Amino acid sequence: MIERAAAERGKVDRLPGLENRLFDIPEEKFIEVVRLLERVRDHPDVRQTFAAIRPRLVQVRPGRRPTLKRVLCMPFEDVLESFGGVDVPLGRIERRVIDPVWRLVTECGDTALIDQLDRQVQETAPGNLNALRNIGRRLWPMAAQAIRAAVEQGAGRQALWRVLNGDEEMKRQVLDVAAFLEMGLTVESLKDALAPKPLTVLEDRHVVAIEQAAQAVARQSTGLVYYLLLVAASRMASPADLLTVLSDLDFGKARREQPVIFAQLSGLVVTNLEERSARLDGNGYSAGPDRAAVAMAPEEAIAIAERLVASVNTTSAVMDFLADPVYRERLDAVKAAVRTMVAGTVLDTAPAGILTAVPAPAEDGRPAPVDENAQEAAEDHARALRRCEGLAEALGLHEPLKDAMASMEKGLLVRAHALLAQYPNAAGDPEDAETAEITLFYALRLLELVAGPAKADQLRAAIMAATGEFAEGEEE
Repeated sequence: MIERAAAERGKVDRLPGLENRLFDIPEEKFIEVVRLLERVRDHPDVRQTFAAIRPRLVQVRPGRRPTLKRVLCMPFEDVLESFGGVDVPLGRIERRVIDPVWRLVTECGDTALIDQLDRQVQETAPGNLNALRNIGRRLWPMAAQAIRAAVEQGAGRQALWRVLNGDEEMKRQVLDVAAFLEMGLTVESLKDALAPKPLTVLEDRHVVAIEQAAQAVARQSTGLVYYLLLVAASRMASPADLLTVLSDLDFGKARREQPVIFAQLSGLVVTNLEERSARLDGNGYSAGPDRAAVAMAPEEAIAIAERLVASVNTTSAVMDFLADPVYRERLDAVKAAVRTMVAGTVLDTAPAGILTAVPAPAEDGRPAPVDENAQEAAEDHARALRRCEGLAEALGLHEPLKDAMASMEKGLLVRAHALLAQYPNAAGDPEDAETAEITLFYALRLLELVAGPAKADQLRAAIMAATGEFAEGEEE
């Protein structure tokens, strides 16, 4: 046992710099190393390594070894802040709250029960969700009670402030965690009903599941319904969709609180949209406070814009009856932020993102081969540009989009015709001819994506006239 501990300690001592190599090793070996690191994950160097390799963890998604701390987080995992990106869960819990909550539970909770449950978790295989929920059935109510006691009792308050360092915002979130824990099993059942996440369409069966879950937690405490709805909203691609059905739900014992809950969630949806749009700028998005901005690909920018605009439209439609100009102004500000992001990442970058993929005629007369990666990125950019048409009215982008499309069409035609003019010089050499034809084909492909097949027909005819073999291939 001592030798094994020493060996693991030796692994930890050699961790600095390991995270760079973990991006390059085969997936099977990567998962094996992650398993070893999880045994000593509380070591500062191990935590730093996990933070560094998180992008690959998200990509590979190895079955993580269960821990009691992870079981504790299950009822509120859907509202935990994301590690990056622009999406922010409704009523989010910051990840910095997890360790203080765990300390409160271990200091103020039933230590004998914690030890027993910890042993059970260690014997549980990764992915055995039912076993973890059975452990949570006993852990969550005890943990909620321990947190409440720390807030309400004198001795517990001392532990609370020692753990939280007097941070009032963290205290509020710790109390929110207690609410999620109190209804842990109901939350887990609702997560099953609202799967897979994110839920793109809210169907009748989903609405029934939300209503039944709300009635169940209302029997525990009417104040828990609000937190349950946060979980439901956070599992939706557009949290604003929940507002469209909220007034039709039967909250059981919480019926009287329904108008207040609607007002709370409506305000929170608007605030959430503001938070998400605040992370956007003309170049990319901020991954969060104190984190460097991340460059955004055009197709990613459009996908984010489509989700935000859909949420704004849904929220506007639901809240129109309030006739509150403040809400309208706040939602208009969200659309303005999205407009700036789309203009900066899709429209303004189109010349560099699309035109440069078409090689300029070489000075020596030999055609330059196409950069496959640049071509693929240019095609994605062209598709993003066309998808802007669906957002143009909502974002006031009709004229900028029209100008960008016209500019790309003109630029692609100029470059394609320059390549056509050079083609006779390459026709005498089979390899050069093939390279030139492929280049022309890719230029035609970009023009078709930007301007449509009809606009590309004239260039297609010119290419067929210039390249005999290519023309025969087309006829076949």
